[in-house]
Amino acid sequence: MLRIGESTMLETLSESECRRLLACGGIGRIGIVADQVAYVLPVNYAMLDDLIVFRTAMGSTFDRLVRNRSVTFEIDHLDPGYHAGWSVVGFGIGEGLEGVVDPIVLHALHLRPWGFTAEPGWIGILLQEVTGRRVVHVGVAHE
Repeated sequence: MLRIGESTMLETLSESECRRLLACGGIGRIGIVADQVAYVLPVNYAMLDDLIVFRTAMGSTFDRLVRNRSVTFEIDHLDPGYHAGWSVVGFGIGEGLEGVVDPIVLHALHLRPWGFTAEPGWIGILLQEVTGRRVVHVGVAHE
């Protein structure tokens, strides 16, 4: 751990701890670059083995931007009251899962779209690298 303040430590998370936190599912953020502009967009996701899975609207701009492209995926948890929290960031390629993963398996993930669409798209990311950090508030020792 690295001390970054009188009562604050920065811990680098192990890969196994990062993957454990990812396995909880929920809300994450997809980072992409298109036409030299960086975008960060929220998605609800679930894990399928080592694969991060989220839905898109098939053929939408977002769907086209994440298919067969390098993407960044991020999750975090913050506790503003204690000035503490953690963040996990992974890098991989977004790949369409239609015709690759059984639709019954995909629907069993219970990922509900935020918008309405006639045809859902399914994207999976197999992370090639994952890193994480935790900021921890610790008590101050008084002499």
